[in-house]
Amino acid sequence: MAAGPGLHSRVVAILKVGLPLVALGLLSALFLGQPDDRLRGEGSVVFAPGDVESLGGGLMIRNPTFTGTTRGQDRFRFSAATVEPDAAPPQRAAITRLTGEFELADGPTITVSAASGDLDIPTQRLDLAGEVDLATSDGYRIRAPKLTLDLRAGSLIAGDAVETTGPLGRIDSGSLRIAAAGRTGEARRFSFSDGVRLLYDPPDPE
Repeated sequence: MAAGPGLHSRVVAILKVGLPLVALGLLSALFLGQPDDRLRGEGSVVFAPGDVESLGGGLMIRNPTFTGTTRGQDRFRFSAATVEPDAAPPQRAAITRLTGEFELADGPTITVSAASGDLDIPTQRLDLAGEVDLATSDGYRIRAPKLTLDLRAGSLIAGDAVETTGPLGRIDSGSLRIAAAGRTGEARRFSFSDGVRLLYDPPDPE
């Protein structure tokens, strides 16, 4: 039996309402998670529950906070002006004015700031750009035009023109890689490459 025009109109009306709600539900499921003290994932990014309320207007989250834990139990917590996913469910998310902390399990805390960023959700890689600035709690500072954080592995790669300053002087290099510790208790490797220049400033004996 052929469906009448009334039935067709009702089906179309249901789909117009239902499909956007399904898409929003998928997006919410991706970004909602447990509180900080229950995070035990491998680089899983978790947004605060209240941030999902802003997803209704153009899939953009304003003033979000997102947290997580790497495979080596380094903890990170970031905030931003905006996070805009590319779809529902998203594969990537554009970030503006990011700030936050990366607390190393075996070392200092690193504060991070950048003008913009791009989060690849399947690989959990966060690409930062625009005056990227890192400062460690033990007195070192790293500045670079771009930087990639692997939130799953807990590694970091800075590129183009990296300036590192600290208590013992300054290192200029084309790139810097900070690898995750291979085993518990193992020291991390800081690898400078591509035209390394070292200016050593010994401490004053006095």
